[in-house]
Amino acid sequence: MKFSALVQSELETINTTQIADWLTKKSQTEREYKRLSEDFKAIVIMQEAGFYEQADMRFSQWKNKGIPAELQRYRLAIAGKAGGKRLVKKRFSMLPAAVQNHPQLKPWKKQLQSNRWMLGGLLVAGLAVLGLFQLDFSQPEEVPVVTNQENVEQKLAALEKEVEQLKEKNEQLTEQAPVKSKDTTKPKETAKPKATTDAKKTLSPEETLKQAIAATQEKDYKSANRLLTGTVLTDDATKGMARFYQLIAGGKLGETKQTDYVAYREDFPDSGYMSDVLWMQAVYEQKNKVGDYKATLEELAKQPDNEWSYAAQAILDGKSTLGEE
Repeated sequence: MKFSALVQSELETINTTQIADWLTKKSQTEREYKRLSEDFKAIVIMQEAGFYEQADMRFSQWKNKGIPAELQRYRLAIAGKAGGKRLVKKRFSMLPAAVQNHPQLKPWKKQLQSNRWMLGGLLVAGLAVLGLFQLDFSQPEEVPVVTNQENVEQKLAALEKEVEQLKEKNEQLTEQAPVKSKDTTKPKETAKPKATTDAKKTLSPEETLKQAIAATQEKDYKSANRLLTGTVLTDDATKGMARFYQLIAGGKLGETKQTDYVAYREDFPDSGYMSDVLWMQAVYEQKNKVGDYKATLEELAKQPDNEWSYAAQAILDGKSTLGEE
């Protein structure tokens, strides 16, 4: 498998939801994992939005803690997107020997094995720095090991279940609808949007949001955008996060406007995603030559220290760029 194919495969098959759940569980008993749990949510958003360099930099700020091999693979895949094989070599060489030799990292090791320097001095230096960082892979209850094949099978099973549910709903609708001779000649595809819409209406706001987030993580932005309408945007328990994911999905589809970001910030001034929204707004303003993206970056730079505020300050200082100037 080519390096680029491995990177893409990892990003598409690794179950980030499972990793997030694991970090959340760990944070309930070990306070040190609370920061990692919050960071990971932001990293997933950065990765989904295509900000790989920022996601990799945020990962590099993590203190050495035991994490699942699947999460290490995710880190390497993001590094691959951010800086290619050279950056992956650097990240891999800093991992402890126990992690480098873990079965789940075998494809990565195979990709990099031809580079003798990685297995030599720099590896020794890396181990010296991370000598106290030991993963315990003998505890499956704490470190879930899920292979790529199992991930694919889980996703296929979920999709098959959803298809069956939609088929049943469609059959119910067909039985209830008046019989019209003209309808019998219509292709089946014309009934699918109606079934999908009706199925969505039966979901609670919480379940709708859950499906929308899952669709976003699968990069199915059209489905996410279609789900994020109606009560999920008005229910007190879901509207804040729903509006945020609506910005992500709509942005990917080119359907957001500058006013959408401004409206979110006005409606949710205490949002934990404020830095993310400011960043997305600045990107939109710079790309579409709307408003003053530098003013937005200045506001972002004033936010509590995080990867977005660091990046904004670097751009303002002339050390980096937001995109095409």
